[in-house]
Amino acid sequence: MVPLLFLCLAMGVVYGVKKFLQIDHAIPKDKKSASGVPLAPTKKVKEIFPEEPDENSFESLTENTKTEALPVGTPAMPAISGTNEEAPPEPQSIDGGIPALKLLEDFLAMKSLDERMPHLESKRTEADLASSILNTSLPEVTKISVDIRETNSVEQMVDYYYLVDFTAEGGGINPQTMLVRIRGTSPPKVVVDPFLDLYGGRFAKYASAPVKEAGTFQVIITAGAFCYDDVPGSDKKMTLKIQAREDTKEIAKAYFGKRSKIGDMLQDETSGLGYGQAKACSVFMRWNMEEDPRNPFLEALDITSLNWNP
Repeated sequence: MVPLLFLCLAMGVVYGVKKFLQIDHAIPKDKKSASGVPLAPTKKVKEIFPEEPDENSFESLTENTKTEALPVGTPAMPAISGTNEEAPPEPQSIDGGIPALKLLEDFLAMKSLDERMPHLESKRTEADLASSILNTSLPEVTKISVDIRETNSVEQMVDYYYLVDFTAEGGGINPQTMLVRIRGTSPPKVVVDPFLDLYGGRFAKYASAPVKEAGTFQVIITAGAFCYDDVPGSDKKMTLKIQAREDTKEIAKAYFGKRSKIGDMLQDETSGLGYGQAKACSVFMRWNMEEDPRNPFLEALDITSLNWNP
């Protein structure tokens, strides 16, 4: 019985192996997974649900963005930039310094107001200009160098400040600061009001003796944190040096209170005015004859502009 039972079991094993091999050979290799398990057929499913392109594929994107060709002569649509307004043209700030310097050289070599008038910018009357140094030959210029350039995109202006050395009487030089301005795409012009205030002597004349009238002057200033001069209430005042150029002897000194408009500007780091920094400014000042009538002093009331805008 034992041999007979063993024989039956062996025959069963052989029959099972044979069946397995028949099934394995009946399934195509491309329909089996890596583990040997048959894969479900997919042909009929694809026939019922045809494959659609991925919406993110290149073919789908190009198909969705196709447009019909416009007739010949149809103007192209402008690009959308977020606003319907055109950007204003940039001022001539890159190479504008070349014509600005050339104009200044020619301007200083001219001999009359008639020659200079088309090339200057001023708030003064023509009669006032005619009686100024602009209506005559100027001393020889020994050197012109660029100081700084300031760009105002809002007003479409570029300001070129130049350091100009005039020959002085008796030898030596008379150092000055001059401004050439370019507005938009217009040709450059010399801003002459600061030049007349400084080189022309308007401020020096005002500072030489007390007068009742107040005035605004376009000058170079350097602010000091203390007052060491003999003026009323010096311990509560600060000093403003009025100069024609940075690092030169002041033409005169003006004074202002620590608790004043200018004092507040110096305390504000965002104001653009700092201690010991030379700055081209428009300064409103007067002669103070009230605090001590026997000792009047020049008082700076306000800085109306941190540049030389006419």
